[in-house]
Amino acid sequence: MNNTNNTLSPLIQESTTPEEDFNPGFNDACYCGSEKLFGQCCGSTEIIRPPPFGLFMFENYLDSNVVADLMSYARQCDGEPLLVIDNKASTPDNIVRVKDKRRVTERVNLGERRKEMIEIVRSTFLDLSEKCVGRALEWFEAPDLMRYHKDGYYERHADSQNYDLDTRLWSKIIDRDLSLLIYLNDDFEGGELSFYKLRYQIRPRAGAAVMFPADQRFLHQAEIVTKGERYAIVSWAALRGIPKVSATPPEAAILLD
Repeated sequence: MNNTNNTLSPLIQESTTPEEDFNPGFNDACYCGSEKLFGQCCGSTEIIRPPPFGLFMFENYLDSNVVADLMSYARQCDGEPLLVIDNKASTPDNIVRVKDKRRVTERVNLGERRKEMIEIVRSTFLDLSEKCVGRALEWFEAPDLMRYHKDGYYERHADSQNYDLDTRLWSKIIDRDLSLLIYLNDDFEGGELSFYKLRYQIRPRAGAAVMFPADQRFLHQAEIVTKGERYAIVSWAALRGIPKVSATPPEAAILLD
């Protein structure tokens, strides 16, 4: 899978105004602008089809020797439980993270090799955002290496938005425009990356990079790992020229010139 012909620019949301749920029906016009029906285009139920518009996967993106070396090291490292954003308690200027049963995974403590992972993500964002978006990045968040043990998962979520049950609207709560995942292994079972609104699922492959907009249209879930362990580097980036919901970059932001 390698979706590099489309541009993400029309998809990047430039408004911070709360918005309605994106949930196109089979017979609705496809969001990609193809003038086809959603169910016959980006929302097709065909088992083998190109990635939906805005979802990019680059197989074998990271050098296999780098992947193998980092994996060998990571397997020996300790980990700590990862938290989720508390949607009710968080504001754009005060993101609160808590333990939650929606997420069963851990952060790998890479120690001295953390700088190496940051540089991998920096170069990947700079390369892929240019190919996929054509817009400059303002910052990216210091990445985490996530380890999912057997029975680990992360329930469906949007990386930048929260759904209000009372208003039935989505609101941006954190300045993330792009999401990035880099997979380090595929010797496990389960653990697929599912995009429910787009009816699409990705089977992680070692060395593959996946990029997509961070908003609710790309609501996604890491499915339960049924055997083995799943390792994935994750980070998010903000684009220049996009209105921000916070007065300052997040604490984990790494600014780009």
